[in-house]
Amino acid sequence: MTSSAPQGPQSFTARIAMWSARHRRAIILAWVFIVVLGLGACTVVPANTDIEIEAPGEAGKAFDLFQERFDVKEAEAQEFVVFSHPSLTVDDPEYEQTVKGLMAHLRALRVQETEVVGGTRVVSSIRVVAGTTSHYDIGTPREQSPFVAQNETGGDVTFALVDLEGELEDAVSNIDPVLDAVAEAEETSDGFEILVGGDASLSKQVSEVVEEDFARASFLEYPIMIVILILAFGALVAALVPVALAFAAIVTASGILAVVSQSFALSEIYTHMVLLMGLATGIDYSLFVITRFRRERAVGVSKEEAIRTASGTSGKAVVFAGATVVLAIGGMFLVDNAIFVSLALAAIVVVALAVVISMTLLPALIAMLGDNIDRLSIPFLGRGTGEGGGVWGFITDRVLARPAILATVTVVLLLAVAGPVFTFNLGFNGVKSYSDDVEGKKAVLALEDNFTIGLLQPAWVVVDAGEKENVFAADIQASAAELVRLVEGESVTPDSPGNPYGVLAQQPDFSDAGDTEVIFIPINADTGEGKAIDAVNHLRDDLIPAAFEDSSAEALVTGATASNIDFRDMIYFRTPFVVAFVLGLAFIILLLMFRSIVIPVKAIILNLLSVGAAYGVLVLVFQEGWLLEGVLDFEATGIIESWLPLFLFAILFGLSMDYHMFVLSRIKEAYEKGMSNEESVSAGIKATAATITSAAAIMVAVFTIFAFTRNIGLKQFGVGLGVAVLIDATVIRSILLPASMKLLGEWNWYLPSWLEWIPRIKMAE
Repeated sequence: MTSSAPQGPQSFTARIAMWSARHRRAIILAWVFIVVLGLGACTVVPANTDIEIEAPGEAGKAFDLFQERFDVKEAEAQEFVVFSHPSLTVDDPEYEQTVKGLMAHLRALRVQETEVVGGTRVVSSIRVVAGTTSHYDIGTPREQSPFVAQNETGGDVTFALVDLEGELEDAVSNIDPVLDAVAEAEETSDGFEILVGGDASLSKQVSEVVEEDFARASFLEYPIMIVILILAFGALVAALVPVALAFAAIVTASGILAVVSQSFALSEIYTHMVLLMGLATGIDYSLFVITRFRRERAVGVSKEEAIRTASGTSGKAVVFAGATVVLAIGGMFLVDNAIFVSLALAAIVVVALAVVISMTLLPALIAMLGDNIDRLSIPFLGRGTGEGGGVWGFITDRVLARPAILATVTVVLLLAVAGPVFTFNLGFNGVKSYSDDVEGKKAVLALEDNFTIGLLQPAWVVVDAGEKENVFAADIQASAAELVRLVEGESVTPDSPGNPYGVLAQQPDFSDAGDTEVIFIPINADTGEGKAIDAVNHLRDDLIPAAFEDSSAEALVTGATASNIDFRDMIYFRTPFVVAFVLGLAFIILLLMFRSIVIPVKAIILNLLSVGAAYGVLVLVFQEGWLLEGVLDFEATGIIESWLPLFLFAILFGLSMDYHMFVLSRIKEAYEKGMSNEESVSAGIKATAATITSAAAIMVAVFTIFAFTRNIGLKQFGVGLGVAVLIDATVIRSILLPASMKLLGEWNWYLPSWLEWIPRIKMAE
């Protein structure tokens, strides 16, 4: 026996769903057309990923000045070629011939470039290397040369600077001939080890490693998700529908963003954000609605009424949850950084599409499939459509029996796990944190062992002549010379290998107009290490003020470490605004949805607990090196990526609210049907337990895959997301949420009289 037609007004989500169900063929065809368009856009329209990442603060000001005065978009890419022989010295003819021969070969390298000019295809030959500098070019005796060091076996180690033509993007595209030439030179030499690393080679190799990891992750994600969905639904068709809808959201979003990028360049990693958020939300939202539909059908409700109820209850929760995710991630726009903005836009587009698809395409598919959604069922799996019982039912009953004790113990434990957050060491993992699969890392480590790693990415002191417009003025040159003297006084020597600066190997650069000078100062540490940060701060705060005290010129510091410092400081400054924005909007959405000021405050506190615990785990694992170094194959650097906490906060807060809203909507639905507060809590928790467990398992599985990539930042990202979702879906949902709801009683639904104007949004349909 099936239920009668619905009575009373339908919610907006139910109306949209029923309209989509009645016009299912048109809706399905329309979405097929949209997805095909999206796929076509991805294929035909190359995404514009040529974003300009402007460094903030002093580093940004200095680099802008460099761009303006030297008339370049970005600094030239530079490579280092490191030569080492167990017995020969640079004074031996064979050593000299090997170095000079390779340098001459590199300077002669050319590549073919094709462009269309006026409808004509023009092929031109362009140089790869702009110039080289080695020990043999500076005329300095071996013992005094900054390019020479002695290795442990008595032979010499030397390096050569290789300046590449064009900007970094061009250099990356043309770096392969350089890598091949170096490999060939090493193979044909007698006993030499020849390594190459630098801006272009490292950029290319790191990108290749990341792409390989993402390809492997994508290959693993879909089977894992399908297995979890089969376990949840017990039917292959029901399991494939959420995956198909997530795929539709991902493809459509990718097409939209490819078109958008023609006007607003996006970071090249935006596609990974689309995939990540598309899978996480697209599958979860479909899972919530399909589960409710199947439960309604299991108790004898007609197909149409089941669609209406599922969309009017779970579908409504999906809309509010999606809005919260979108607004939370929208907080990243306040960071005013091109990468943050790109990733935020990508996430917002795909999440919004996931919501729209769950409101339109999903009801249409359910209407078309009907009970066939349970086709290809697997015995003994996913047949429990009842609400209550099982492990989570048992836990809920125990929690509601002793809410105060269990809530107190749980909060104390979560605060203990979150405690290490106060020792956060935000910074930047440099080249030494790269995977050993990045070949250029070997050259960088060779530099560090024999010279200084700071030669790779030195600090730039940009000297602006100011009103004099002549950087060669006596007082300015005297100040520049004094700065060099001060730096050399704190440079590495055999007796003082721990000094903050390396030996100056690069000559200063001057603008054509003669109004700007750039002094290159190697830092004796990897760019992200505390020692490098201290060295740049010392340069800014002490050495430059002392050297330029009597000069009319202004000296500004930029470079990798300086940019990282200023970026971190900018993150520190912006974080309170982003947090306030996200929490404020979350409060408003929850207030509108539940007509209570207690529920929003409690939800925010509980979500902050799960985020805080995830932060604590990050510190313990990646900063302190507890437990997982061997499992995840990394070496703790003592650094948490500076972009990570704020980025994680925006994503996690939105995703955590998904589960919270879904549970609370079922609790409110039961409360609206006349149950007491405690009965409503019990019914809501038990009704959503299995669904949220499945949804969380999918998210944790997807996020955890990132923890096994070879990039330390992605590892931290994956662990942070996975831990937070796991804590939120288990500890928060099964213990703290029901315990707090029981303890607060009717106060859960308290709304001041002056807010009675807020419209009532019923969860029951």
